[in-house]
Amino acid sequence: MRLTYSPLLMNLTGCALALLAWQLGGMGLGDALLATPGAVALSWLALLGDAVFWRALVTMLMQMLAGYLLALAVGIPLGIAMGRSRWVMAAVKPWASMFIVVSAAALVPLFILLLGRGMLMCIAIVFVATLWYVVMTMQQAARDLPARYMNVALSFGASRHQRFRLVMLPALFPYLLVAARIGLTHSLRAMVTAEMFISTDFGGLLNDAGLELSTAPLFALIVMLMLISVTATGLLRWLAGRVAPWYASRTEH
Repeated sequence: MRLTYSPLLMNLTGCALALLAWQLGGMGLGDALLATPGAVALSWLALLGDAVFWRALVTMLMQMLAGYLLALAVGIPLGIAMGRSRWVMAAVKPWASMFIVVSAAALVPLFILLLGRGMLMCIAIVFVATLWYVVMTMQQAARDLPARYMNVALSFGASRHQRFRLVMLPALFPYLLVAARIGLTHSLRAMVTAEMFISTDFGGLLNDAGLELSTAPLFALIVMLMLISVTATGLLRWLAGRVAPWYASRTEH
């Protein structure tokens, strides 16, 4: 008899095994090196009632959102232009290839010198760290767009604007959502990195937690970041399914 496995059951089993290993490791190493899941859970619950934490989190997310939306606004049309035009590809591809391999941590000191240690610097770091992932995702999607889509539109006498609005955009929409999800992850990472350099808001809380005698507060903040990232990407996936029902069949992300 062939056994069937539920993906949900397998996921829960994996999580349970990871928590068990974490618990055993924490009991052996102690809270100073590896706090147990129970201690982290208590610290996480304490965060929920901490006004300082919520102010830091909201400030971080607002600045991150500004840089993220700016990166989408610039990156999506630039990526499409790269995929459809050899001239734009030749002009932009070298810059994309260089910046996409440079971590945000390497750029933060330069941006601090240029823009100071305030909100503008954080937004700029998020923008630069996110932009090129969005550009490259959209460039690949636009380049791989089947020519028959545009040929059919041409056979019906569609204008350039009509072909872009009625054919290209719907065909690229699933990949636009993929670019948004990838960009969101990199935006969050870049924002936390920038704040840790200048020790402010959420990054400042992480720096302070790293100085505690117990690692529980540090792990609690990391878990919070993970929950925010998973929730945000899950919302984007849900939105994709509602707005574009064909999204899941066109992508595997």
